Amino acid sequence: MNSILSIIIIFVLTIIFINYLIYRGKRQYYLKAGKKWDGIVKELSRRK
Repeated sequence: MNSILSIIIIFVLTIIFINYLIYRGKRQYYLKAGKKWDGIVKELSRRK
């Protein structure tokens, strides 16, 4: 019984950790894209 419970807990913690890593990667990607887009907007407004 204890081994089944510990396996389930480890499995759930692993899934949570993997989801956190995916979220962190997407967040970094969106922040980088936002900075790039801000540069484009600034350049276009400067040309206007």
